[in-house]
Amino acid sequence: MLEWIIIGGGIQGMTMAAFLLKSGKTTVDQLAIVDRNEEPLARWKHCTEVISMPYLRSPSVHHLDVNPFSLQKYVEKAEWNNNFYGQYKRPSLKSFNEHCVHLADDLSIKQAWVQGEVTSACKTGQGWEIQLQNKRRLVGQKLVISIGIGEQPYWPDWAQQLKQEHEGSIYHIFDENIRELTQLQGPITITRTHHDHWGWHIFCPSRYKAE
Repeated sequence: MLEWIIIGGGIQGMTMAAFLLKSGKTTVDQLAIVDRNEEPLARWKHCTEVISMPYLRSPSVHHLDVNPFSLQKYVEKAEWNNNFYGQYKRPSLKSFNEHCVHLADDLSIKQAWVQGEVTSACKTGQGWEIQLQNKRRLVGQKLVISIGIGEQPYWPDWAQQLKQEHEGSIYHIFDENIRELTQLQGPITITRTHHDHWGWHIFCPSRYKAE
């Protein structure tokens, strides 16, 4: 039986895994990180590459490691240039991602990685039993559900109407089929939904003609 099972290998799941391992609450052989992708942060990397994000919105102390200055020290050791922007030292996407890879390698995350999709999670007398789509079964004492919202895009009414009336003119940032911004014809409008329903929409007015 495993000590911990984390469902989701994105930003939240990897942050939790790093905390558990670095704080000594578990070891990599007693941990399973279940995700449908082949590697950590796959959805994060896809979405940020699509929108050509140069720098993160968060300051440099926001990352996966438990040490708040871990990213800064990693960049300084690598002697990279132009990896922070502004007074809050917003890290470049490249340096942030490289730091994530370094942390995952340092913690031997691949040993705990389980590629698959969870179909059920049942409470047992000793912990949790997780059933995967490929019929594999995992049993652990503690369960963390860290699937985030990347696979649960929210479409407000106005966006659904535009999507129905003008197919190909509006995309959700979490859409797996979205093309890179450089491939879309301008002008482009990017909107954010209400904070209670997180999401970004990319609108290309040139793709349709008003009635």
